[in-house]
Amino acid sequence: MYSESRGEARDFARVQNTCFEQARQAYLVGNKALAKELSMKGQAYNVQMKAAHEKAREAIYRQRNPVSSQRGGDHLIDLHGLHVNEAIHILKGELTALKSVGRAAGERMQVMVCIGTGHHTKGSRTARLPIAVEQFLLDKGLQYMQPQAGLLRVMVY
Repeated sequence: MYSESRGEARDFARVQNTCFEQARQAYLVGNKALAKELSMKGQAYNVQMKAAHEKAREAIYRQRNPVSSQRGGDHLIDLHGLHVNEAIHILKGELTALKSVGRAAGERMQVMVCIGTGHHTKGSRTARLPIAVEQFLLDKGLQYMQPQAGLLRVMVY
């Protein structure tokens, strides 16, 4: 399901880019009305692309994080498979919710965050998700440990 949504998003992005390029060409030859129309079409495809990415993000996250992912007092947030900005968005929301639960119970919460090790990163690029998540945690002043590669133990107060 999510691979279909990702493919859909890529298709919308291609059409969007084509519209914007045609709009640029129309503007350069002086056809401002056509340029505006094509630009608006490109913006509409941008909205559809974002919706497809949102659908994929939710599907990926829900597949990897069923409601039963809480074992006793442990909480697991599996972020691998998500784009960096998607993972940070989800992590921020989940940590905020867990912080509220912890405060209401008057206790610190331990959260395991699966970030992967980057084995599926395409090309020669280094894994960006682990770096981004660790930077996010540092920026938020959250303490964490890495008990094993691709897994972080985060303390939420």
